[in-house]
Amino acid sequence: MIKTITVDGFYSRDEALRLANVVWDLQFIESDFGREIQHFNMVPASADELFSKVLRFPVTVDDERSGVFRFPKLFNHFEEFDSPTEWCFAVALQPSTFNLFHHKSGAKNALDSYKFNYRNLFEWDLVVNYLLEPGQGIFFRPWLFHSFDSGLIQMFRLSEK
Repeated sequence: MIKTITVDGFYSRDEALRLANVVWDLQFIESDFGREIQHFNMVPASADELFSKVLRFPVTVDDERSGVFRFPKLFNHFEEFDSPTEWCFAVALQPSTFNLFHHKSGAKNALDSYKFNYRNLFEWDLVVNYLLEPGQGIFFRPWLFHSFDSGLIQMFRLSEK
């Protein structure tokens, strides 16, 4: 099963930095996963086609939960999800590190188990991390235990058709 896919050039470096500068001074509100701009989602008109082409299977973009600008909270978590066929896509607008974790109990994701102390870093093993430069992105399953270390990102939610 594929759990992550990295993407170069979703935005050019300059486009990503310019977009970060445009939204930087807008009002970010605390959410479950970081500080986000409420009701300000930027989703390309052809997002379904774009993401389906990259993933090589048809997906539908959830317009209400996509295009969200987020300064992530620094803690291990999984994103809320309704089905194991969902995907998240995060594109870095500033340098950011994406981390994947396994719990010391042996749980590799929220499908295995999820009732853990996510704030206690001693309960977690870092499995892999990706340094994302502005414009680079990563597709990942929402049920993976993960964190973003820093930097503004834009989040998208997708469902397999």
